[in-house]
Amino acid sequence: MSAAQPPTRESTSRFVTVGGTRLHYHEAGTGPEVLLCVHGGAPGASGWGNFGANMAELSRHARVLIVDLPGYGRSGTIDLAGGKYRPYADVFAAMLTELGVERATVVGLATGGAVALAMALHHAERVDRLVLVSSAGGVPLFSTTPSEGQKAIRSYYAGEGPSREKMRAYLRMMMYDPALVTDELVEERYRESVAGGEGRRAGAESAGVPAEPLWRELGRITAPTLIVWGTENRVQGFDNALFLLRQIPDAQLHLFKRTGLWVPYERAGEFTRLVLGFLAGRPAVPAPAPA
Repeated sequence: MSAAQPPTRESTSRFVTVGGTRLHYHEAGTGPEVLLCVHGGAPGASGWGNFGANMAELSRHARVLIVDLPGYGRSGTIDLAGGKYRPYADVFAAMLTELGVERATVVGLATGGAVALAMALHHAERVDRLVLVSSAGGVPLFSTTPSEGQKAIRSYYAGEGPSREKMRAYLRMMMYDPALVTDELVEERYRESVAGGEGRRAGAESAGVPAEPLWRELGRITAPTLIVWGTENRVQGFDNALFLLRQIPDAQLHLFKRTGLWVPYERAGEFTRLVLGFLAGRPAVPAPAPA
């Protein structure tokens, strides 16, 4: 794909069948370095929606796989009996095998971060490094539980059901800068949130599937880990990041001020440079933006 033709949602769209489930993902880039990007579990989330803004630059340096969680986007559903993270981790480990990928750096946002943790715990041989962004799977040290954002996620399908007004309110709460909440973004996320009807929504985080206590095992993670957070995150407070930093043996933390949960979107350029620096083994400090 030439520089004049950057990767798009449609040009990168792929499918693979794993264990009888058809998974949708986006792929661009080549080379020995593989990034597996796993999105969050809020209503209307999808792989491209969470990481599409980062695909063009990341794929210049690595083979990038942006997945749709089962039950989201264009992926089929799986049985989440027994927990919401390990089943996803098992599916994505099998997906890597199907695609001929031995090891990958797993980049996970929110629920996707907990899936990345589960992969590092249960499929350690497949994980080179972790990038945990606003990740679930830790423990809040001083913020309230459930958080404002978690309440909004869990109530989205309740009452009168999903609406554009609910989606706009959630996005304005999730991100620090209200100017980022455009009509186009609200419409895209709303349409994703109602696609497929009740059968697909049964697999969503808002359905209340119990979460495994991954926090108890974080000390077993051997993969070098970059933790990325926004200090104005009203879904997963940054005290969760401090807990992850304390528990994971080989970890570093980068905090962005004036940033909410969706760091790859709110700080797209800086986030991409931060990840690339981590992959290259340099200090996790983003390069200055061009003047």
